[in-house]
Amino acid sequence: MRFTHCTRQLSRASIYIKNEFEIFGKDDKALFFFAKYKNENVSGALVIFSNLGAFYHQGASLLKYPQLTASHLLHWEVIREAKRRGCRFYNFWGISPSDAPGHPWAGLSLFKRGFGGFSEEYVPGQDFILSKKYWLTYLIEKIRKTRRGF
Repeated sequence: MRFTHCTRQLSRASIYIKNEFEIFGKDDKALFFFAKYKNENVSGALVIFSNLGAFYHQGASLLKYPQLTASHLLHWEVIREAKRRGCRFYNFWGISPSDAPGHPWAGLSLFKRGFGGFSEEYVPGQDFILSKKYWLTYLIEKIRKTRRGF
């Protein structure tokens, strides 16, 4: 497997995704899925396969063709691949609370819930503080979260 990118400089997020794909891809535990329309990628997902499950880890869609349901088709293809690999579940990885219609993930969560399934809550992520610089990042993220209303 090989990750390719365009000639523009990669962002930190792109480098993270590239590295993630290369590490999991070595053991055939990561695949990129793309939905095309008019020879253009309009939806994509990075899926990790592990322990009888498939995990929707990263994804994106173009807003250029709002009438398309390319992401639906893409995820059905992911689910078919997961079944082919013997996976027992497909984890869409994160939804907003049902009682928070103004949440930034509300639309994405509606899409994910549209596939059926169930919601399962885990212990929230915990920060392990390694540096005093952490508190600056914590403060910035707290302000951003408050401004976004969640």
